[in-house]
Amino acid sequence: MRANTTHKKLKVGLVQINNSFSGQNYFPYSVGLLQAYAQKMSLNPEKYDFFIPVYSRIPVVQAVDSLKEADIVGFSTYVWNIRLSLAIAQELKRLKPDCLIVFGGPQVPDRAEAFLRANPFIDVCCHGEGEHVFLDILQAESRQWKDVGSISYLDAQGRFIHNPKISRIQDLNLIPSPYLEKVFEPLIQEHPEEQWLVMWETNRGCPFSCTFCDWGSATAAKVYRFDMERLYQEVDWMADHHIEFIFCCDANFGILPRDLELTEYVVEKKKTAGYPHAL
Repeated sequence: MRANTTHKKLKVGLVQINNSFSGQNYFPYSVGLLQAYAQKMSLNPEKYDFFIPVYSRIPVVQAVDSLKEADIVGFSTYVWNIRLSLAIAQELKRLKPDCLIVFGGPQVPDRAEAFLRANPFIDVCCHGEGEHVFLDILQAESRQWKDVGSISYLDAQGRFIHNPKISRIQDLNLIPSPYLEKVFEPLIQEHPEEQWLVMWETNRGCPFSCTFCDWGSATAAKVYRFDMERLYQEVDWMADHHIEFIFCCDANFGILPRDLELTEYVVEKKKTAGYPHAL
């Protein structure tokens, strides 16, 4: 008799609540990167079932309803979404205690013990780049975190554990583009009423350590780059999808000589295709 080799899929929810402008919303780029990386780099990508992400400021009950079947939910947080993200996570944990709640993003403190104790519904905090770390969390057997770098958590005895940070990803082209990999196509189909805005990343890092900003120290100064061909293809994708506004989220767009070439490409694309309207 043949053994049953089918395995239950891990249902993954993602939350990145962005600000809206003039009725327009941003694609949830950060969590799109997590999904694209997991689907490309996992040994068993078919094991994961990614839900449509929560991307805008909807009522807590509505967000929880869309996530209640998830086994794990990852939140990308910053100052504009932390309180709503916490409210969603708390209610989701109350409704489904075995759902694994993971928080990452700039709003998660590097020293996270007080944050975790104040928000006991959070299971794991991620520090720094999330792509590799989130995949390690997905792949961790029986929720054992000792070998997962760049995370903090409270263990079964309530002790605070902070695992050492892993190195930054130097070859950014290992990270697939959520735009080019069609990660957002289900979201576009689910919300045909949206006129989407785009966040665009051409490099990561900052060589400066300005006193008013912690970006340079947070990224260890070195600037790593995405390939030009990938960036050109992303601009083409944006034009094809009639994206009016691109927000470049580099630390210092314009610092590299090639940034002029990228700008000229965007200008030429606007002339020939009509989009984007602004970068």
